[in-house]
Amino acid sequence: MTKQTEYFIQAQRQEVLRGLMRRAITALEAVGITPVLLKGFGLARLYEQPYMRAWGDIDLFVGQANYHQGAAALRDAFPEAALFEGEEEHYKHYNLTFYEPFNTSIEMHRVSMAFMHPHDARVYRALEEDGLVKQRVRYSNGEDSWWEPEWKFNVLYVFCHSWEHWTTNTAVMRQLEDLALLITKGRPKEESCETLTAYLKRNLKKLHLLQAWRLYAYILVHELGVPEVDCPLYDARVADRAQALLHSIQFGRPALPKGKAPKNVVLRKLYTFRQRVREARIIARYEPTYARHKVWATIAQSWARFLRGENTRKWE
Repeated sequence: MTKQTEYFIQAQRQEVLRGLMRRAITALEAVGITPVLLKGFGLARLYEQPYMRAWGDIDLFVGQANYHQGAAALRDAFPEAALFEGEEEHYKHYNLTFYEPFNTSIEMHRVSMAFMHPHDARVYRALEEDGLVKQRVRYSNGEDSWWEPEWKFNVLYVFCHSWEHWTTNTAVMRQLEDLALLITKGRPKEESCETLTAYLKRNLKKLHLLQAWRLYAYILVHELGVPEVDCPLYDARVADRAQALLHSIQFGRPALPKGKAPKNVVLRKLYTFRQRVREARIIARYEPTYARHKVWATIAQSWARFLRGENTRKWE
């Protein structure tokens, strides 16, 4: 396939997605909900050729309070969409799935990220409330108009989203390219590298992700051309671990051994915990601080769900 053909196919796909995005935003705004666009189309505007920044679905944040009203509005606006059973009760987002003209979906988020530990969740929720509600930013390209996250929060969110994907063995270089462009081309005139550095240092430390960011920062500088002076918390001393992380992103990190979860609730809890420990050992090769925290977060989350009686496989 030639680059010209690839560009044409991407352009057609993205135009269909833009049409769905417009319908979704209009439907939500009609009932008094202000959706904030996450990733995808909002980041594509930073690329020299926006159509070549593929986005496979549409992510809209509406918050917890607007979640059920938003779900009803989208169901009415998209009668042709398929629904996952019980999806309106999902802890993170509501899904509308489309199979024609290609497979895609609209994800309407009650939260932009799901953190396992209650402390981490509280820290992130406060950042989310500020960055996605109080300081959200309006953008327009002449054809479309939409809301995006505040810039500093957007950098933190895109990083956290990529790191979460990597911990499940699915991070891709495009996510790092998004970060590189957000830092270099997406920075508002009134912001500086110093303000972003202070913001990330303060909040990623609370989320146990500060060292993980340093690995990403090294990759951003040495692989994606972000100038050292513009890359917050760049540290050349993490070169070995950062290069190992880059290799795992490009080629996939070791997968967890597969097994069938037992039906017994207690045995299933033990099975889930054992899988998380195995996963943490893999992550510890690159980021031991986060790996240790992940194990304790798993224990805290599992115990809290057990006390609430949430013992179905859906919550494992």
